[in-house]
Amino acid sequence: MTNRIARLGVMLAVAALVGGVAYADGPEPHKAVLRAANLGEEQLKQVLASGVVVDVTDDDGETALMEAADRGNLPAVQLLIKYGAQVDRKDEDGKTALMYAADEGRTPVVQALLAAGADASAKDKDGETALMMAEDERHADTVAVLRNVSKAAPAATPAALSGKEGMKAVLRAANAGESALQQLLAGGTSVDCADRDGETALMEAADKGNLIAVQLLLKSGAQVNRRDHEGKTALMDAASDGHTEVVRVLIAAGADVNARDEDGETALMKALEDHHNDTAEALRAAGAR
Repeated sequence: MTNRIARLGVMLAVAALVGGVAYADGPEPHKAVLRAANLGEEQLKQVLASGVVVDVTDDDGETALMEAADRGNLPAVQLLIKYGAQVDRKDEDGKTALMYAADEGRTPVVQALLAAGADASAKDKDGETALMMAEDERHADTVAVLRNVSKAAPAATPAALSGKEGMKAVLRAANAGESALQQLLAGGTSVDCADRDGETALMEAADKGNLIAVQLLLKSGAQVNRRDHEGKTALMDAASDGHTEVVRVLIAAGADVNARDEDGETALMKALEDHHNDTAEALRAAGAR
């Protein structure tokens, strides 16, 4: 009787964890696997024994391993790999667990995935690798690990690039230094290369408050008053996030302080909306109204 009760308890625990996922009818079935992995090896074994596969996905193709990597959950990542999770499986956007970890700067997880054979050269649908994602977010430790493994240089390819791939390459090159940026531009890529939303490297650098990249991009001919598809300029991006020094550099380069986006908002309005008083004062001093 005691054994029967114990077995029943295990069955109920598994059912609670799985929540119907054994039949792949849940909206986020991968989370049941991740919850089990968080509880430990025995719980994960029970869930997998019930019929759930370790690489079950949600509607976006995300697996438990991808979510654990994104969260930096190293014990869960290691346990899921032990039980057969595919390290190079891709979601609907072509992202792997390594890319999820790299994008968030989860260096220990990146190291664990690489040790398990993760392909550092894999690319998502936008042509980006894990290294590119780590570089974009300026996760220095993660970048160092991925560069060492992939033997990839920070300088962009000399081939001409366009679209989002080109825009990101310009920004990465600007972060790497003047010689890297000039090498990229010499290959035919435009410093004002824009993604499908019309965003350029200068706009993204301004939005992130990346002063050094902003200065280098301007020096290399980036159009200071170029607009994205919503009518926003680099100055508006910088003002909205209170990057006062970037705002001053853009103004000195000729940014139109009274330009308006499609909603009729100026850089000054955006600064005031988010209570960036120092930024607002810098704009007012330059004639913003």
